[in-house]
Amino acid sequence: MKIGIFGGTFNPPHNTHIEMARQAIKQLALDKLIVMPCGDPPHKKCDIDKNVRLQLCRIAFGEFAHVDDYEIVKEGKSYTAETLAHCKKLYPHAELYLIIGGDSFENFDKWYCPDEIARLCTLAVVGRDNVVSHETEENIKRKFGARVIILQFQPTTLSSTEIRLRYEFGFDNSGLVPDSVDEYISQHGLYKQYRAMALAVQKYLTPERFSHTFFVVKRGLELASDELRHKAFVACLLHDVAKYIPKSQYGKYNFTQNDLPDSVVHSFLGAEVARADFGIEDEEILDAIRFHTTGCPNMSDLAKIVYVADKTEDSRPYPKQHLKCGTLDEQFVACLKEAYEVCLQRHCDSVCPLSELTIRKYCPEYFGLKPLA
Repeated sequence: MKIGIFGGTFNPPHNTHIEMARQAIKQLALDKLIVMPCGDPPHKKCDIDKNVRLQLCRIAFGEFAHVDDYEIVKEGKSYTAETLAHCKKLYPHAELYLIIGGDSFENFDKWYCPDEIARLCTLAVVGRDNVVSHETEENIKRKFGARVIILQFQPTTLSSTEIRLRYEFGFDNSGLVPDSVDEYISQHGLYKQYRAMALAVQKYLTPERFSHTFFVVKRGLELASDELRHKAFVACLLHDVAKYIPKSQYGKYNFTQNDLPDSVVHSFLGAEVARADFGIEDEEILDAIRFHTTGCPNMSDLAKIVYVADKTEDSRPYPKQHLKCGTLDEQFVACLKEAYEVCLQRHCDSVCPLSELTIRKYCPEYFGLKPLA
């Protein structure tokens, strides 16, 4: 008997998950597929109740797979090695196949008890863009004695993270999640913690700028720690809220442009709009909005997140992979250097003094400047 085990947070399950499951059944000739929603994932925070995610899985997979609640009802963190051992006890004579994505496969040696996982099952891997690193495959086979099968499947780049964000922004998700899942999410008001604010922000922006804001929030959440996720969401959502406010309304926000270049006014005005129109009083959030174009000496991690997210979000048309490497600090410095160079090319006679101070603080040697004390 051949049994596939397909685990994950499924927050929410979407059409790529469904197709992965169906292809696994077909390509592995499985007699049974067990979908195993994670109860308490060791590697990420999950805001949606585990029993809700269990129900979503039953709706999404129930017609063709067995949705198991083992990880939902057990106490403590959910570890794949323990789940496989549980399944092996239930089906001692079965061949077990663990269905995982290529990204998980790349980090397999960092999993809890990878040698035990390799002993209990065959790894069935779905690579991003249908590609799995041959070097990684050989290393895992050699190091853990793993049995590996590469599934032929062309997944979309859409993730559960992006789908959750689409719900928060009030976007249509038909065609991305099963209709029954979409209906359940709507009926139970899931993924709408920030929707009222997002829809309010939409009124300040053009469709193109609102789309940019969506991708800045998405990128910001990728960069943020669990502790900063809420602040990152709010700051990224509001970072461009003042982009199209005319000068005739500056007085409403007690704002004067003074000697600020036109290109950076919206970030400083944006902090005042966030305070006056959205009730934001958190100075860390307001500073992250205020300095997202110029930077400033002594940037907080939140401010760096918004700065980097704005420069490296997915819809930006310029090459950006080189800006997305390394730690948050390393990404921030890379973005700061490139933004400063562009600023010099476009506005060499009107570079904001604050940008000069920021460069001097974080990378003075790059421009031969004297370090800022």
